[in-house]
Amino acid sequence: MILKILKHLNNLNIRQVLILAGVAAGLMFTAIYLFLNAYTAKEVEQVREEVIEEQLRLKTVVVAKTDIAPRIKIKEEMLEVKEMSEDSVPSDAITEKEKILEKPAKVTILAGDVITSRKIYKSEEQTGFVGTIPPDCRAISIHVNDITGVAGFAKAGDHVDLMLVENDGTSATSNIILQNVLLLSINQNMEREKGDEQSAIENPSIVTVALRPHEALKLASATKLGEIYLMLRPARPLENYVEGMEYKVISSKAAEEVKPEEKKAEVEPEPEKEKKAVIEIIEGAQLLPPPEDKEKK
Repeated sequence: MILKILKHLNNLNIRQVLILAGVAAGLMFTAIYLFLNAYTAKEVEQVREEVIEEQLRLKTVVVAKTDIAPRIKIKEEMLEVKEMSEDSVPSDAITEKEKILEKPAKVTILAGDVITSRKIYKSEEQTGFVGTIPPDCRAISIHVNDITGVAGFAKAGDHVDLMLVENDGTSATSNIILQNVLLLSINQNMEREKGDEQSAIENPSIVTVALRPHEALKLASATKLGEIYLMLRPARPLENYVEGMEYKVISSKAAEEVKPEEKKAEVEPEPEKEKKAVIEIIEGAQLLPPPEDKEKK
């Protein structure tokens, strides 16, 4: 069969060969086109299925339409509903407006933020001062001033470290006694006024912090030993906790070495004066006879 085909091909002239080559090329091009078209259609269908699947995985959530300040009751005009990818939605996201209407916000909620149950108070009773105390903590207050209170720049909601400074008159010792402490209020001010986050509280005098019971005991005892300083922590500290450290400064007067007393010049003892002979005069009536003469008598 192959030999017959080769024999016929050998009998073809140049024109016939060109026509045959063109037909073969056309058939090959058509086959390649059909193959690629089928492959592309398959990819398009696959992408379409993925898009549909992604749309099916969208979740309806409630987001803030405007900024909501802490302890402000949430109104319907403050909210809007959006569809978001399920992968980007927090597990405790609110899905229905009705669940959070008239409930106070626990923290500042910015416009566009997904509202979660952790950002909302469950009841209005929790909005009072006791509602700000963590469940495992207690509130305790200490005295501060402009210097020890970080000039009033520390505000409710910030975290501070507490440093104890002791002074015994000749030396001063400072050490960090508590770290990452939640500041509940300063001068009984629990809230930051909107737009006034950067201003300092004038004349801070009383600071209330949240501490675990054993930490509260430690702080109360420390206040009797020396002065407590607040150290305001940054928003994103490099380390949440640092190793315990202590620094002691000794007064220069106390550190001075006592100068040795100058040796007094040795004074040679004065030579003893020659004792003058003392002649004792005894009256004749007091003179007794020698013992031998007395026996002879």
